[in-house]
Amino acid sequence: MRNRSTKAVIPIIAAVLGLGVAACGGSGSSSSSSGSSSSSSGTPSIPLKAGENPVGQQLFGKKKGGTLTVLSSGDFEHLDPGSAYYALDYEITGATNRTLFAYMPNNASTVRPDLATAMPTTANGGITNGGRTVTVHIRPNVRFSPPVNRDVTSADVAFAIERGGNPNVGNAYFPAYFGASAPAPLLGTTSASYKGGPIPGIQTPNKTTIVFHMAKPGATLLITALSLPLSAPLPGSFVGPLDKHSPTTYGTQYLVSTGPYMVEADKTGKIAGLGYQPGKSETLVRNPNWSASTDFRPAYLDRVNFSIGGDATVIGQQVLKGSDSMQLDTPAQSIVKLAYEQYPSQITFTPGSGDHYVGLDNAAGPFKNVNARRAVWAALDRAAIVKARGGPLVSEPATHFIYPGVSGYEQAGGAAGPAVDFNKNVNGDMTVATKYMKAAGYSTGKYTGNATVQVVGANSGNSPAIIQIVNSALTSLGFKTHVSEVDQATMYSKYCGVPKQEIDVCPTVGWIRDFADPLSVLYPTFYGPAIVPTNNSNWSQTNDPAINAAMRTAALVIDPTARAQAWANVDRMLVNIAAAIPETFENQPQIESKNVAGVNQLWNEGAWDFNFTSLK
Repeated sequence: MRNRSTKAVIPIIAAVLGLGVAACGGSGSSSSSSGSSSSSSGTPSIPLKAGENPVGQQLFGKKKGGTLTVLSSGDFEHLDPGSAYYALDYEITGATNRTLFAYMPNNASTVRPDLATAMPTTANGGITNGGRTVTVHIRPNVRFSPPVNRDVTSADVAFAIERGGNPNVGNAYFPAYFGASAPAPLLGTTSASYKGGPIPGIQTPNKTTIVFHMAKPGATLLITALSLPLSAPLPGSFVGPLDKHSPTTYGTQYLVSTGPYMVEADKTGKIAGLGYQPGKSETLVRNPNWSASTDFRPAYLDRVNFSIGGDATVIGQQVLKGSDSMQLDTPAQSIVKLAYEQYPSQITFTPGSGDHYVGLDNAAGPFKNVNARRAVWAALDRAAIVKARGGPLVSEPATHFIYPGVSGYEQAGGAAGPAVDFNKNVNGDMTVATKYMKAAGYSTGKYTGNATVQVVGANSGNSPAIIQIVNSALTSLGFKTHVSEVDQATMYSKYCGVPKQEIDVCPTVGWIRDFADPLSVLYPTFYGPAIVPTNNSNWSQTNDPAINAAMRTAALVIDPTARAQAWANVDRMLVNIAAAIPETFENQPQIESKNVAGVNQLWNEGAWDFNFTSLK
């Protein structure tokens, strides 16, 4: 899942120790020589104060009612659960939809039944045919919001998953988890001609039973992937006509819900101009057809008003000094400092919140050359990027792609990462970089080609500073660059996520696992056959046959220890070819007003869970 836009936060360690504040930015600005500022678990080495650790938050028995105001400088990408693949979007889809399985907010490792009545196992007959068949029974009396107003059926779940193959929907992970490039694809999805519609591998023998048939044993992976928004049921009679538009108008003009909340709509289900105004506002109200007896979520709030746009510093002041509010996206630099020092009960830091890295086009242009990629990695000052992101409380230098808290992290090298020379010095090493430029065919150690390297990054928060650091590494090696800074969502949807654009460098992309498995960190982002024309998450367009084969093998390993090692081996292979350049491992900060009892989703970078959040 794509990481949210991360705003700049100051080096907190300096503020706390009274050492003064160093400026964010340029290469070589830090003397740190290792990624040791945080522990190998991803927990900040600076002690957290009372209330700053989201572990152990109260979930049940809290105050009911009230209106919460949520402020955000950035907008959503998709409200449609079939298209959503962005951390901010998941905060909405999780409140408005029921998926077959889901994570409790305080559990980052194990899914539980949601729309399903039980976890399928071999003992209860839910997993059969040697792990190739999964049967799921659906809770009765779960109803769609107006204007559909009927019970959910298994056919609604089937339709929702099947539309994942529809290019008008543009689902980013359908090929990797359910379709042609999945380790254990659903039967009938491997044909190049499949573009959505009925899947032979999905059967609905009755209204409350859905059966999945796979080409290979992949039951555990499938069950976990069915926690993604794509498994949220949708009524085909309502959504199907909207999907005929390219792109679909479901999620932008109309929306229905099965969760405790719905985006405010008129009697036809239209949200445009009422419950959602892009770049301005969104409103969640209670779904009148939701029944607490069918759901584990308490859903305390009556209404959630989202205000979109504005300066992050102003937003942060409003949240910390006001009431009934929280910030949706990442706080600004001065706000994190202020909250850490003066409002410790109003800020949380979630360790193991994902990673950021530089996407380098492996398929075309100068970085098709593996040694050119290694050279940029060696030259990049990752310590300066940590400083730009906010210092050791919120990030640490990344040294590979499986991040702290994910199985396989330690096996892949932990904080130090794989022992290759271009990864050794997080401050950058021009001697090593020059060596690899020469190996790439440039005898002077500098790029002498004619290409202008296209660099596209986000224009908000700390992203411009990080772009500058990455661009400095590029130009120090002789590359001529053209830098474009655009809105975060635009960066993904129109440039870095569209392979035909052939963007050479995407310096501010980020990733959060889709679920508790290293496959969800590496497979959507580096598995070549999973590359899609739009909404693509393999920003480097990595398509290495040996790595693809290693991923296919690792995906079907069942033993947890052996699985962790298999994915660690894939991680090391990706480092060896410099498929991308890791920047930082994250510890995500979030802020709220003093009278808000927010609950963080530990599985989703600590994002707020509106199903469990309440007013005090």
